[in-house]
Amino acid sequence: MNLPVEAVLRPRDLGEALSMLAEDPSAVPVAGGTDLVVQLRARRRHAPVLVDIGALGLDRIAVEGNALVIGAAATMDSIARSAAVREHAPALATAAGQVGAWPIQCRATLGGNLANASPAADTAPPLLTAGATVTAAFPSGQRRIPVLDLFEGPGTTRLAPGELITSVSIPLDPVPAGARRVDRFVKLGPRREQIISVVSLAVRAALLADGTLADVRIAVGAAAPTPVRAPAAESVLEGRPPGGAARREAARALQEDIAPIDDIRAPARYRRLAAAVLLDRLLGEISHG
Repeated sequence: MNLPVEAVLRPRDLGEALSMLAEDPSAVPVAGGTDLVVQLRARRRHAPVLVDIGALGLDRIAVEGNALVIGAAATMDSIARSAAVREHAPALATAAGQVGAWPIQCRATLGGNLANASPAADTAPPLLTAGATVTAAFPSGQRRIPVLDLFEGPGTTRLAPGELITSVSIPLDPVPAGARRVDRFVKLGPRREQIISVVSLAVRAALLADGTLADVRIAVGAAAPTPVRAPAAESVLEGRPPGGAARREAARALQEDIAPIDDIRAPARYRRLAAAVLLDRLLGEISHG
């Protein structure tokens, strides 16, 4: 493989990895490498030194206290198959199972999908609706960053130089008595699989015993410079049933929440309409059980 890489460093533990990243500004962490290798091969990324973090034990998936914790090196395949993820964050399990083909899912990692900061990152919308946070480590400590605040623009995050995402935490928020959790993800592209999303959508809410929605959260990918929440559409649906007039109004409001662009995959107008259609369909599914 002809890549512009001068050295691959293999730290023995997380502390050594963080030291390597801090000492060499040109060093870039790599685990699955499914995005990074493509970027290096196309000369869109400069990374003469790679720090391999794939064998540092950052791949756990477990319920810890009142949170579901997923290690940054957990693969999409392991996330999609995890019973804990399917129970507590089914939209994320669905999204992970649609990141490229299965061989890609066996290598692509959650931390890499987020750190790559693509507006179309499949895992971002369900993590936004789940209220997830990332833990970012550096040589002198660590900090927690809401996923909502992680992305700065296409390909850029608010991680400081030398910081490394080590895990993602999803709070296990209880639902009211008699309610059920709704947590869905869907994406649209030119084919059913192995595609970069033209638009993606996640919806998370509590469907109360009286048929109305509470704690409504909607997030959209590939429809703005970063994955975004949709506050106008959320407000329309809060306290109302998912069908009827609320369904139509929310689909209209969603088009004002997003800021898509024209690109080679789809024009902005199509993306607006597609996002509205996806939301309309999901609300229809929810309203019919």
